[in-house]
Amino acid sequence: MKAVSLMLLVSTLLLFIGCKTDDIDNRREECPGNVDIGLQAITSKTATLKWLETQGFASNYEYGKRGFVLGTGIKGNTSDESVILEDLEPDTEYDFYLQSICTAEITGEFTSNPYPFSTLSCTDLNAEKISIVGYVEDGDFQLNLYPSRNADEWQAVLLPNSASPPDSNDSSGSENNTRFKFSEIDPSIEYTFYVRGKCNGVFSEWITKSVDPGNEDLFSPCLTRVQDINTSFENISFNVLTSSSISTEIIEENTDKETGITIESNGSFQLNPRTFHNQYIEYVKANTNYEIFTRVKCGSSFSEYVKVTSFVSPKANAATLTEGNLIDQELQLIWIGDYGYNSEFCQAYNEVVYEIAYGPEGFTEDEGTLIITDGIREGRNLSYNLPLNVLESGITYEFSIRSVVNGNSRSEWNASHCYSSTGRLAFTVP
Repeated sequence: MKAVSLMLLVSTLLLFIGCKTDDIDNRREECPGNVDIGLQAITSKTATLKWLETQGFASNYEYGKRGFVLGTGIKGNTSDESVILEDLEPDTEYDFYLQSICTAEITGEFTSNPYPFSTLSCTDLNAEKISIVGYVEDGDFQLNLYPSRNADEWQAVLLPNSASPPDSNDSSGSENNTRFKFSEIDPSIEYTFYVRGKCNGVFSEWITKSVDPGNEDLFSPCLTRVQDINTSFENISFNVLTSSSISTEIIEENTDKETGITIESNGSFQLNPRTFHNQYIEYVKANTNYEIFTRVKCGSSFSEYVKVTSFVSPKANAATLTEGNLIDQELQLIWIGDYGYNSEFCQAYNEVVYEIAYGPEGFTEDEGTLIITDGIREGRNLSYNLPLNVLESGITYEFSIRSVVNGNSRSEWNASHCYSSTGRLAFTVP
């Protein structure tokens, strides 16, 4: 009898363990992994990776030098579909693994094969991508270097064209920044600017640029020279070749300057169009054309404005009614509250209220009954309860919804989410 009981106990335990294992495997299968991992930007010490998130709200990642064992690398977590890896070693191969998180309880598997990438060498310079700006200040020639890559240290020499090139073993004049001062420069003759970078204790070869101190532009520190303009939908950035600070203004298209948002910075500018509206809620309108201008600060005055680029702010948040449930004597209207403003971004505004219009079948929204609500949050959904006593029994009503962002921008009625729209919601009153 005891033997039978023991066998029954063991069988039950094995069945229980098997079910638990199957449950875990099935839950992992419900959370497919992220796909299409790709390299968006790379420098000698940083890498920006992007991927397509199939579902879920976050991702775990892990990376390390090529061939590292998963579990021993550098770990992180992000709610975006991209990540910037920093403090990397130059000229080094890395592996990157990614894991999708669908809910707090359900995660997918880490990618079976790592995504490989290699950092750039910080001393592998390109003469065509090195820009310099020089000007005279207090009798000294101030020269500013704008390389495409960052070295640990720079060495610069300015010599007349008739002089011999600097010795490759010469380590004098080394600087840890990219601003150099040269005295006793003769504006009537041409010079050659020699520069090289040091990375991991080793200097690169000398790179040369021709410099004419008599050039009028080189004597003016107050010219707005814009370069490295990036206008992707995720990032708008640019650099200005100047040793002074810059003032960048974002204004609505066809409006006067000095009426928009002004941002001061030190020669470079960057904004994320997807989240910019949440920083300036009272100013930025949805689905509106904006222009970006910048100028160099010169003491108490400024250079002339230069237009850098233009962009369209994101649309108002999408809103579509997904369910209408009869609860006691109320009709509960439900819509998804965590989708964003369009299928390209899927990211919400901070200030959003909703307008719900309803009327008999075939009604026009402008003539229907209007409800304004923040919605009641329950998980990922928002809802509003409408008392049935305001509706007429036996009549079929239709309901439409739209969002209002920042108090001044309305979406279309029943606008599609990142997925498909269901249009109007119909309900027949019992």
